[in-house]
Amino acid sequence: MKLSPFLLPLIFLLNSACNLSAQSWLNKAPLPLSAHANGARSLAVAALNGKFYTVGGLNWPNPISTVLEYDPISNIWIQRANMLSPRYAPAAAVLNGQIYALGGAINSSTTLTPSIEEYDPVSNTWSNRMSMQQARYAFQAVALNGKIYAIGGQGPGDVPLASMEEYAPASNTWTTKSNMPGGRVSFAAVVANGKIYVLGGRVVNTPIPEVYEYDPSLNSWSIKAAMPTPRETLAAVFVNGNILTLGGSSPGMPRASVEEYSPAFDVWVTQPDLPSARNECFALMNESTLYVFGGYDNNTMQARLIAPGLNIYTAIELEFLTQTGKVYQPQASPDLATWTNVDMSFPGDGNVWRKLYSTRNQGKLFYRLQMTP
Repeated sequence: MKLSPFLLPLIFLLNSACNLSAQSWLNKAPLPLSAHANGARSLAVAALNGKFYTVGGLNWPNPISTVLEYDPISNIWIQRANMLSPRYAPAAAVLNGQIYALGGAINSSTTLTPSIEEYDPVSNTWSNRMSMQQARYAFQAVALNGKIYAIGGQGPGDVPLASMEEYAPASNTWTTKSNMPGGRVSFAAVVANGKIYVLGGRVVNTPIPEVYEYDPSLNSWSIKAAMPTPRETLAAVFVNGNILTLGGSSPGMPRASVEEYSPAFDVWVTQPDLPSARNECFALMNESTLYVFGGYDNNTMQARLIAPGLNIYTAIELEFLTQTGKVYQPQASPDLATWTNVDMSFPGDGNVWRKLYSTRNQGKLFYRLQMTP
């Protein structure tokens, strides 16, 4: 339908991932000091069959092959079979009931490896699989549509990587996929609604806020709304349709920041901070409970319930039939008197223009398209 420039269009209701201010954090069993005497850092994490796993890491100054399993019901950590190789800053992914440990550095001088190992939790054994095409560490791996994607990270010579490769367990082969728009190290990655999101990280020594979205059906990347706080070594989880980013470092300082991203609306909302700052933060969901743990010089773990359907907020969709030869400027006003530009102006082309604006955490706003000859 066509709308006049001053007419408020349809209003949609969404649910935020959680209302963190309404819940309290509970202390859980810390990671064993025997495995991580200098903090749970530079490791990879995975969730499988209701349990959490930590893979590798750094027990200063040496990379380790240690694998720990956490049972949320008993609140106990136990050690499982070590990996075949020590790995510092590897990645991990879960697919078909197996855990995959990928890449990382194999000694304290950061000699990188492209190798990957597959863990069978039933037999408690590790086996080698086909190595990646690119040796990398401080990267991310995610599973989607029966494949594993190894994304970005740092390559030989401290070069931030933009490359991505896809692993097919059935054929034990790797395939090169489209590069990200830019390289990054020590970022977070999440699968949401059939797409891959990479969030934050750093380039050289500078934390970045950029967010990229990968569509596997098109093998293409797009740039999304940036995080409010540039951060590296952060954690991210997908919950109730949104993405929560937690902790990290920026710039060179541990962060307690929690920010929530809506993939549907491409908007960010700031949530209450974690109880404490966590550099090299890790987070996993078990049913409706969020667990946050580890970090540089930090072995602790905390958890809280994430209730669905909290923090309802609104968004407004504008729709307008443009005219060829005219120029349009989207604007917003709290009182219909003072108007502020909210986007770049654009030329009319005789087609319908549509745009969705979030109104969460804002006062009442009116929207219009200001038309100029």
